[in-house]
Amino acid sequence: MKYLVIAKPGMTPIPPEHGADLLKATNDWLDAKLADGSIDVTYNFFGGGGFAISNSDSHENVLANLLSYPMYPFFEWEVKPILDREESLEQYIAFYQRLGSM
Repeated sequence: MKYLVIAKPGMTPIPPEHGADLLKATNDWLDAKLADGSIDVTYNFFGGGGFAISNSDSHENVLANLLSYPMYPFFEWEVKPILDREESLEQYIAFYQRLGSM
């Protein structure tokens, strides 16, 4: 399953004395997740935060991955399951075809 994972800066500021180390650890964490295929792509937002498309076989594993993210406590998180466009549109087409034949 694929998930859209959105991170927005939270209420807890990053301690300046740990900022560089946290960012380096985060970059290493993201590189490892991209290399092992558990994340497809990541982007940052101008001004802070960002998003990723992640892969997981369960919601629980998504949570486990998030909790292992080095900067997890400093963000607010939104996680949305996402669908393959072609497959989901085919299902909607079939649904409306059934409705139209009633």
